[in-house]
Amino acid sequence: MHQRIRERLPHLPVLVDTAEKHRDEQAALLAAARQTPIGETFDHAGRTYRRTRYRWDSRSESQHGPDAVLATDEEFGERIELLRKEEDAFWAWVIIETLRHTGVRVEKLLELTHLALVSYRLPDNGEVVPLLQIVPSKSNEERLLLVTPELASVLATVVCRIRGDDGRVPPAARYDPHERVTGPMLPHLFQRKIGWRREIISTRVVNRLLKKPSLNLPQDVSPVSEDADTAWRCGG
Repeated sequence: MHQRIRERLPHLPVLVDTAEKHRDEQAALLAAARQTPIGETFDHAGRTYRRTRYRWDSRSESQHGPDAVLATDEEFGERIELLRKEEDAFWAWVIIETLRHTGVRVEKLLELTHLALVSYRLPDNGEVVPLLQIVPSKSNEERLLLVTPELASVLATVVCRIRGDDGRVPPAARYDPHERVTGPMLPHLFQRKIGWRREIISTRVVNRLLKKPSLNLPQDVSPVSEDADTAWRCGG
């Protein structure tokens, strides 16, 4: 594991910059598509796209969830689900930033809830500092990590994205593949909406999001392999 970390550590700045750039690009492409009527073309970053739709999108939203945002690359004829692309790029960026600022294992990352964000008042000067509570596993104790301004910004972005109309992070149940049990309904941070359901991101999804094809990484940068914990964690 230490050898893999040593090999990947020099690539961490490239990985971070690439993930942030990819997130911004996908968000801008989605915004451009949403401003374009179905059937019309639009230009973005030197490419021309045509806004399209699934055949079943004539059905009401109550039947299939929020509408997909589709566009076809006019040069290559590829149809792209822009909402999913933007969603993947956003969560890849969040996962990378949270892992590098905390150094936690992927399993612990996916267990984080809004309740894990707590504050502590320093006794010497009364300053209030934000902390992140890491739930203990069977073999260790509970930990409290200092939340840096960078991590606080990332987590605030997540909360703004997933919270409901009432301003709260909606509760969702997480399935534990190791224990093979479904946990209680909690305001998990790493949740996303699939149709009308809210699902917690799984380890399998984390591995998919961090692979090179998803992030458009340079060929010499490889953030994950089959084991996301040992292969990616470069900056804990």
